Amino acid sequence: MISRIAKRLASETRGNATLELAFATPILLTMALASVDATMGFMHRMKMQQYAQVGADYVFAKMESVPLDPVIKAEMVLATGLPANKITVTSWIECDSSKANQTLGICNKPTAVVTKFVKIEVKDTYTPILNIPGYANYVKSFDYTGHVTVQTQ
Repeated sequence: MISRIAKRLASETRGNATLELAFATPILLTMALASVDATMGFMHRMKMQQYAQVGADYVFAKMESVPLDPVIKAEMVLATGLPANKITVTSWIECDSSKANQTLGICNKPTAVVTKFVKIEVKDTYTPILNIPGYANYVKSFDYTGHVTVQTQ
């Protein structure tokens, strides 16, 4: 009797699709979430680059009298809504294509070709949505940095 039931269950095909779907759904869902997560991470990276470009656009708009670094940073905070600790603005001078004395901000040779630069960096942390404890907790947060360097003279 048991062998007859076992033979019947072995040859039964009803319900196979349900079992296959039950096995395949978590895998397909994980693949879909991973692709959405990768897209959102790339979008976050592009957003950081755009925020840095906002600072460069501000510097370009004020090119005749370039503002000081704290002013550029304050304008970026207003324009992007990011906290000030995620924005870094650095200015420097190069004399004949080499960095000048930063404490004085002048060139030693009066005949040197003076070039001024402003570098804007925006750094933020992206936390993936797929970081699910017990399921996909191997995905960690990581930093994205957008940066732009503008020659102002």
